Parts: sequence; structure tokens; C-alpha cells
Amino acid sequence: MPYRRPPTDRLQLPVETVTRPARTTASSPRRTLLELARSGPAAGDLVAVERFEHLLEIVEGLGSCVLALSGGIDSSFLLAVASPLLGERCLAITGDSAAVPAWDRTDAAVAAGEASRHGARWRMVPTKELDDPRYAHNPRSRCYFCKLEVYGAASAIATAEDYAWVIDGTNASDTERHDRPGMTAAAELRVRSPLAEAGITKDQLRDLARSLGIEGWDRPASACLASRIPFGELITADRLRRVEAAELALRALGFRQVRVRDFGSHARVEVETDELLALECRSVDVQTRLFELGFESWSSAAYVGTGAGDSPNA
Repeated sequence: MPYRRPPTDRLQLPVETVTRPARTTASSPRRTLLELARSGPAAGDLVAVERFEHLLEIVEGLGSCVLALSGGIDSSFLLAVASPLLGERCLAITGDSAAVPAWDRTDAAVAAGEASRHGARWRMVPTKELDDPRYAHNPRSRCYFCKLEVYGAASAIATAEDYAWVIDGTNASDTERHDRPGMTAAAELRVRSPLAEAGITKDQLRDLARSLGIEGWDRPASACLASRIPFGELITADRLRRVEAAELALRALGFRQVRVRDFGSHARVEVETDELLALECRSVDVQTRLFELGFESWSSAAYVGTGAGDSPNA
């Protein structure tokens, strides 16, 4: 598919940039990226470096792309690779949705600001998954309907503006899981996942991101705010905003990885195992903030990387 310069009515990119190792103008972007991988923390993993070289080949071969930028480290890393290789032929888009946490929107803006140095563009795209009852009623297949909306919007842009591919940040570790209905939507819409295609795992990605000097290479895993609501319970914008406000309040108390599972009047607060004691020590502060947001009770639990599930299990 040919590429033509897209319209110039873009959002103003943020002024924040990420501090990265200096690059020499004598080298091609591909060579510079490979040299960074070979000399940084990932250098000791020859398999990771080999897979990274394959990733560079894949991305260059795209020609042009619309990149789904969630703000997580996976898609941020992919943008840091695609932007110097493709320049203005790379458009990153981020869903403007109540389900996207504020911290992910901030991280997306930072990644996009760095990518703009290479000519890549960024756009916030309104998504309407909350208007779809198949999503709002929160079935186990919720992510499928969410990705249909997000990737559908990206595909429409790619078609209208002659970008060759839509790509996302799915990595090789993700493909080993069986709870990713969003990947089915991606396959149906022919969305490509260069990280997975290159065989790059989550751990390898973090080391490679650190080698490239990407800020937040070790940031905790993130997920859409809808994952805080039990399956079968209605997802509303107000409920999502309450969860976001609760997690922002706990982050302000110093907790780095936190989930507030919303069971109506009850909140289950999850932090890393080694922070459970600190959570109990701050229980008065935690309760004050949660009660201000309308919760009537709360319990603590270790974060294990899954969603709210079916019941409080408190």
C-alpha cells in the first residue's frame, strides 16, 4: 500500500523528552539502534540482541504504520524503534477513553514527544467502547470488543491515510497466555505484532529498552481500568473514574504497583507482596481516601497480575 503524507492537524506534542544516549549522525538509524543494544544491559543476552536485529528488519519492512500506543513499556519501546526507522511514516495513536489510566496517557505523551524528534506523529483518538453493550456489560470477552474498537479506529486511519500496517506492542510472552481475547480481534483486523514476530519476550524487552535509554524501562505492568471491575458487572465512566482516583491517591502515598478492585461498596487494594506491610501501616490514610470516594469497606491483598475476577474474595 502506498504512503502519502497525512494531514497536519495533529495534537501539539508534549515538550517532555526522554534522555537517551547520544547518536552519531554518521550511522544509519538501524545501525545506531543495534549498536546501543550490543553495548547496553542487553549485550549479555545474545539471543535478545539477535531477536532485536530481526525486529529492526521487520519494522523497516513495514514501510509505514499506525502504531497503537497504550503508554505501556511494550508499545513505548516499539515506538522508540519504529520512529527513527520510519520517521513521518509512523503515526502513533492512543485511545482517548475513560478506561485508559491517567498514568498511561502521560507515558504515551512522553514516548510520543521523543518519537517526534524523528518526525513520527501522534494522535489521541476518541474511542466509544463504553457505548457498546457487549463491552459495557463486562463479559469475559470484554477485551475482544475493546480491541475491535481501538484497532478498528486505527485500521480506518491507516486506510484513509495510506499507511501500510497497523501494529501493536504484543510481545512473545503475551502469546503464551490464554486469557488475551484482544489478540483474537487483532488477528481478525490483520494487526501485526512485530515484537512477537521477532520472538522478543517481556524480560528481553526491558533489557533492550534500558539499552536504548528509554525512560521507565522497568515501569510496572499496566492494564485498562475496566480490569478492576468483576466480570458481569456494568462498566460505567463514573466507576472507571472512581477507580482511577483511588489508585492515584495510593500512588501518591508511595505505592508503585497498585490495583483497586471495585466491588461496589467494597474495595480490594492490591500491592506487591513486599509492600503489604507498608499498606497496613498506612491503613488510616488508605481508608480515608477510599471512603471519600464512596467505598464503605476495604481489604488488602497481594497483586498477582490478574483482574477483579468474579467475586471480592476478600
